[in-house]
Amino acid sequence: MDPLLIGTPCEVVEDLSRALGASFAPIPSLADEAGFERWRAGAADEASHERVVVAAWSPQPAPAPLLELDDTHWQQRGEDPLLVWNAALGYAIGRCRDGGALVAVVEAPAALDSAGWVPEAGVAEAVAALTRSLALSEGPRGVRANTVTTPARLTTGAVVDPQPPLTNFPGKLEDEVVGAVRMLLSPEAAGITGCALAADCGRTW
Repeated sequence: MDPLLIGTPCEVVEDLSRALGASFAPIPSLADEAGFERWRAGAADEASHERVVVAAWSPQPAPAPLLELDDTHWQQRGEDPLLVWNAALGYAIGRCRDGGALVAVVEAPAALDSAGWVPEAGVAEAVAALTRSLALSEGPRGVRANTVTTPARLTTGAVVDPQPPLTNFPGKLEDEVVGAVRMLLSPEAAGITGCALAADCGRTW
């Protein structure tokens, strides 16, 4: 059965969905508060899936020093995305059937490359923690929950030394990231849950 991908309706997430051969379920805009809350509460009314992927990606920002992030930009890049991720993971686990697998795919800069990406790094850490919590709470019904991180859209300009081990850094969504997701969704990963896997060509040690 093809996986279900619950994600932001944007080109890069839809590309990820196609590369996975997934059915795509869009996350409503946070700006539509009533529609967002109806969607959030409606997981029980939708069909369940054995394999569920979540990619609640925000519009791609430009890197900015932490001290230049005012309250508005912090909310746009940190608080609002985390709210959407929290809702999307809750909705996703509600649609993941017993014995199934969930993978969250989140953008995360490696520590060496995190300058200018503080909100994104914070969101990624929080998503990994939320997914670990789901691994604990949903384990009794046989559900595995893991995270794949990727710096694909957050790598700009020259790479800080030392260089990543693999020259194809930062990797491509349709190759390295999709491969990591497929691995974690597969029966061969039956003993893996609560983990965060960096699909970043060895940049994260």
